[in-house]
Amino acid sequence: MDKRLIGIGEASRVLGLSTSRVRQLVELGALSAELTPGGHRRFRPDLLRQEWSALRQSAEPPVLWRKGYSLPGLAEDQVWHKLRAELERHTGGELSGRARNILGYAVTEMVNNAIDHSHGSAVEVSLAFQNRTTVRVRVADDGIGAFRSLADTFGYSDVADAVVDLTKGRRTSAPQRHSGEGIFFTSKAVDLFSLDANGYRFTVDTSEGDVALGEGAGVGTTVTFTLDLHTSRDLVDVFVRFTEGGDFVRTIPRVQLVQHGSEFLSRSQAKRFALGLEQFEQVVLDFTGVELVGQGFADELFRVWQSAHPEVTLMVTGANRGVALMIDRVVKP
Repeated sequence: MDKRLIGIGEASRVLGLSTSRVRQLVELGALSAELTPGGHRRFRPDLLRQEWSALRQSAEPPVLWRKGYSLPGLAEDQVWHKLRAELERHTGGELSGRARNILGYAVTEMVNNAIDHSHGSAVEVSLAFQNRTTVRVRVADDGIGAFRSLADTFGYSDVADAVVDLTKGRRTSAPQRHSGEGIFFTSKAVDLFSLDANGYRFTVDTSEGDVALGEGAGVGTTVTFTLDLHTSRDLVDVFVRFTEGGDFVRTIPRVQLVQHGSEFLSRSQAKRFALGLEQFEQVVLDFTGVELVGQGFADELFRVWQSAHPEVTLMVTGANRGVALMIDRVVKP
């Protein structure tokens, strides 16, 4: 077997898809894979990227409306009013209150991020239909990139360390003016959310409960999200899941994202991962997709950090047997 081939876990990280989605695309014939004698799928990285690029381009819906804006002096509500008018024109005015509330929140929050955080000069907003009832909105700026902006703010040497902050919430490059909640709640409210910046693509699939990190664009920040106009999701319910008395008190960060490029979770990684978690009352650590954690990571987070922040309740979800065992070793004397 060619040593240059990669496994399905690495393939999912390259593409920014869950492993289940990669398997599905292989079974559909959209991605090519070779089988080892043991029956495991292996992928050629160059071919994988080519096939995925072709698949994405073929799936691109025609743009119904696109408009560029200069960022200086731009008001995000103006963008939403224009996009809403175009959307209602194409739907004959049939836009449910739930869809309107979610789209209004998402568009204004993402455009406001471009205005206040991108350090860019322009933003382009577009509207398309994925199918008869699902819309896709794209907001793309020419700034320094969302992950670079966060990395510079918090002193990260690697922009990849800023990716996990998006799953926490309350992490922002302008704390005096922003709560850092826009991306967090937008990604929970829409059907599919992706953010491309600084060579990484962060994707949240709400319908499947998947979070993935893969290779993305290197220029500016591009946020793309889709929503079924007949959605049963209510924006208020999304906020209720993570708030108490209007305060943002609960978060569910995805531990797997700190594994990008590494198979072992160290004490130093745990320290970076825990940054900002003290702002919450309850933190549910999602270990979905994590095969193994190091003792240093578990000890730093569940003994050292927890001892320093007893007011925060740490909970665990998605841990396999090995991860749960490592956590139990440091939690229980």
